[in-house]
Amino acid sequence: MGGRRVLAAVAAAGVLTGVLAGCSSGGSKNAGGTAAPASAASAPGPAAASTGTTGAPTAAPAPTTAAAGANGAASAPASAPAPAAVEAPHGDLEAALLDDKVVGQVLPDAKAMAGWVEEKRKVDTADHQVTCTGAAAASCAGKPLSGSVRFSSGDVVVRFLVDTLPSRDAAAQRLKESYASYAAGPFKKVDTPALGSESQAFQGPLAEGEGVGIVVRSGTVVAGVTSEGGPVDVAATRRLAVMLVKRIEQAQAGQTPDAGLGVG
Repeated sequence: MGGRRVLAAVAAAGVLTGVLAGCSSGGSKNAGGTAAPASAASAPGPAAASTGTTGAPTAAPAPTTAAAGANGAASAPASAPAPAAVEAPHGDLEAALLDDKVVGQVLPDAKAMAGWVEEKRKVDTADHQVTCTGAAAASCAGKPLSGSVRFSSGDVVVRFLVDTLPSRDAAAQRLKESYASYAAGPFKKVDTPALGSESQAFQGPLAEGEGVGIVVRSGTVVAGVTSEGGPVDVAATRRLAVMLVKRIEQAQAGQTPDAGLGVG
C-alpha cells in the first residue's frame, strides 16, 4: 500500500517536484495516471481564492479552522486523529532558513503529530543533488533547501513539504510556479482563509483518490501540505498547514520549532 500512497510529482520543473520525488521515491500517479502537484495538502469546495498579504491567491497536504468542504465532502475517518483548531499565522518574515538542521526541525515530528505514524523524512538541497545527511550535510550549508515528511493514520496519508529560498521575492516566484502546476492539472481552487504571507488551497485527484493540497508562502519559505486516502476534509488539512506555518515562523524568529496539533 506504500506505493499507492505516494503523491505525484509537480508538473512545473523545480517547484517542490524534487522534494516530493525524494520523499516518495520518484512520485506517484492517481488511478487515471494524472500527475498530481507536489505541494501537499488539498481541500474540497468551490473554486474561490482568498488573498494573502501580497495579493496572490491564498490558502494551502500542510491551519485555523476553515469551512467544511463543499460538494458533500465528509470529515476525516475516525482512524485519523482529528487536528485541533489553532490560530492561523500571517507573518511575512525576511529571515532565510538555509540550514539543513533547522529545516529538519521545521518539519513536524512524532511529538507534533501525536497519533500519526511517520513513514519517511528527507532534507536535501533545492536542486535535489545532495541529501543533507552525514558527511554530505556540509554541502548543504547556506544553500536553498527542500524538506519533506510523510505521516499516516489508517488509510489517511498527509505530507508536509518545505522549500527554503534566499529571499521573499525568490519565494514568491516559487509560489507562482507551484500555483501554475496545480492550474495546469485537474485541480480546482478552494476558498479558505489566508495563511502565512499568501496561500491557496486546491482539491483534485491525488495518489489515492480525491485529496486536498494547500500551498503557502511564509516569508522566504514555500510550504505545502497534502491529505488523501480518506474522505476529503479541507478544514483538517488547513489545520495541519497552520501548524506547519507556525513552525516555520518560529524558526524564522530564531526559536526551536515546537508547534503541534492543538498548540496555539
